Amino acid sequence: MRRTDRDQAAFVGDRPAKHQLYRGAPVEESKDSAKAASPMMAQYLAIKADHPDALLFYRMGDFYELFFADAAVAAKALNIALTRRGRHEDADIPMCGVPVERHEDYLHRLIGAGHRVAICEQTEDPAEARKRGSKSVVRRAVVRLVTPGTLTEDSLLEATSANWLTALARAKDGDGKWLYGVAALDISTGTFEVCDVAGAALGGEIGRLAPREIIVPDALAALPEVARVLDDVAAPVTRIGREPGSPEHRLADWFGLATLDGLGPLSPAETAAAATAVFYLDRTQCGARPRLAPPTPKRCSRTMEIALATRANLELTATIGGRREGSLLHAVDRCATAAGSRLLAANLASPLIDRDAIEARLDAVAFFVAETATRDAARTALR
Repeated sequence: MRRTDRDQAAFVGDRPAKHQLYRGAPVEESKDSAKAASPMMAQYLAIKADHPDALLFYRMGDFYELFFADAAVAAKALNIALTRRGRHEDADIPMCGVPVERHEDYLHRLIGAGHRVAICEQTEDPAEARKRGSKSVVRRAVVRLVTPGTLTEDSLLEATSANWLTALARAKDGDGKWLYGVAALDISTGTFEVCDVAGAALGGEIGRLAPREIIVPDALAALPEVARVLDDVAAPVTRIGREPGSPEHRLADWFGLATLDGLGPLSPAETAAAATAVFYLDRTQCGARPRLAPPTPKRCSRTMEIALATRANLELTATIGGRREGSLLHAVDRCATAAGSRLLAANLASPLIDRDAIEARLDAVAFFVAETATRDAARTALR
């Protein structure tokens, strides 16, 4: 499709339910401004109003277009031309665009710069739109919100490290003490783990995970001890508003269960954190549910607790500057597969303190050191 024909490929579906997942500056355009807009621009403004804190990739034929403030931000971040397309409210409309076939390259750069992107696709054939009249706009809808913690494209992921999306919650245990629940999931592999920790250990647990994105309810983020931890981490923090229903119901609904008994023993804090994680995932994936393993409790008592500042100075998996090169992991990683590198990184980030677990791991290492032929055959097969 030629770039000049993109107007004929415009499409609008039912607008998604509005949910305020993010906090940030409001978009410059309001729904009221759509009254005097062209049909296509009215559609754009309506969809953009539901996603004010994400850059809107608006599909027009073979391109994703961005308009108004989004265009100015994206053009600067991507170093591409900022042009104009038509007028709105007596002013030129800023515009830039990226080709659909290369959009992953641009997504990688925008996500790396800390932006979120809403992918708006055409949901009907242009021929169907024309049946409603020559000026009818093709239906469109946001099919996915791309954030640092929800990447799934292989080209956007670092193969040798997990892409953790981490959610926080808080609940009382059986003794009435407050514990923080930490849920970490990697939707590219389906891994889903949870744990609960006291407030003093929260920073160390987040440091161990080195998440790509942290999800935290507004009320929790306002607590001083949580705010201090969030200020010390490098990952972007996404605040969310009130979540509907109970954590137990949200988690059971995600896995299609009548009760949570099938998931095994989860503490109230672990359940709450896991429910927050799947709530956010459900919203960013716009109802599509990637396959996840059931949440697995990680017992922190078996691993060493390392404070955030200490971990940074030890440079276990990344240097103080945030680079893998120069870290302990980079020096010792000789794994044959990316999955092996991820496991090695996780083991270095969580040194064992349980004697039986340490000896079991050493026995496995000793076996492969002694059995040279078996080791070489295994590495060859894995490659």
